[in-house]
Amino acid sequence: MDSQEKIVVFGPALPMNLAPMWVAHDKGFFKEEGLDVDLRPVQGIPDSEHPRHQWRKDGAIIFQSPGGSPPFRSVLEKRDHIDGEVNVVSIANRTAHVFVAKPYVKDVPDLKGKKIAGDLKGGSSMDAKMVMRHFGVDPEKDVTWIDSRGKPPNTERFRLALFEKGEVDAVCCDPPHWNIAVQMGGHALQSCRDLFFDSRGRLFHFAGRKIAEKPFVVKGMVRALLRGVMIAKYSKEETLDSILRHNHFINRELASLAYEEVHKEWGPVLDLDAYQRKVDFYTQEWNLPKNR
Repeated sequence: MDSQEKIVVFGPALPMNLAPMWVAHDKGFFKEEGLDVDLRPVQGIPDSEHPRHQWRKDGAIIFQSPGGSPPFRSVLEKRDHIDGEVNVVSIANRTAHVFVAKPYVKDVPDLKGKKIAGDLKGGSSMDAKMVMRHFGVDPEKDVTWIDSRGKPPNTERFRLALFEKGEVDAVCCDPPHWNIAVQMGGHALQSCRDLFFDSRGRLFHFAGRKIAEKPFVVKGMVRALLRGVMIAKYSKEETLDSILRHNHFINRELASLAYEEVHKEWGPVLDLDAYQRKVDFYTQEWNLPKNR
C-alpha cells in the first residue's frame, strides 16, 4: 500500500500507555502499512489555540492519543462531524490513573476540604470523581479543583509542580507521573484502577467521518499499533529504549518502574460491560445526550 497522505498523532502529555505507539513508530510498523506518521505532542497549549485545525487545512489526517475522554469531550463541546472523535482501538484493560496524596491525607474520605489537581476535561479528573463518589466524597462540593488542562509545560507536569510545591493536597495522574508524585513524598490512595475494571480507549481517537472516507488508513494505524503492543508487552528493554527516545523528562529507572505498573494490561482487550460503565459515568457527570 502506498499512501501519500500525512498522518499526525497528537496528545497533551507523555504517559506510559503511549509506549506501544512509540514502539510501533520506531520499529517502522506504520511505514510498512504505507503510512507517513508524524508524532506531535501538543503540550501546554489551551484548547482555543490547538493546532489540529490548521493541520487539517494543510491536508493531514488527525488521530488523537492517548486517553479515554476524547470521544466524550467531543460531544461535550458539540464538535461537528469533521472534528468529532470516536474510539477506534483500545489497548489497556484498566485505566492508568492513580490518586497520590500528601502523607496527612490518609485515605480518600480525608480529601474533603482539600485541593486536587487534575485535567477537568480529561480522564484524570473523571477517574478521581469515580473514586471520590465511591467513598462518599462529593467531587463538586467537598473539594477544590485546580485545572491543569492546557497549562505549561504539560497537563501532567503542571500537576506535579503544584504537588511538589505543596499547593495541592493530591493529584490524579498516569504513570510515570504518579510514580514521580510518590517519589516527591506522596502516597498512592485507592484508585479507579483498583476499584473498577474500567476498560479504556487508550490509544487512537479519530474523526468519525474519515473512517468511511479512509478505511485503509484506520485499519493500517490499528494493525501497526497492535503490533507495537505485542513488542511493548513482551520486550521490556526494547520498549524502554523507545520510551526514552520519546519522553525526555524521565530516566530509565523511572521508566522501568512505570512499565512494570502497566505493561501486563496491554493488549487488544475491551470489556464492553466495563466500557458501558465508563460511558454511563461520563454521560452523567457531563450531562451528555444519552443517545450519543
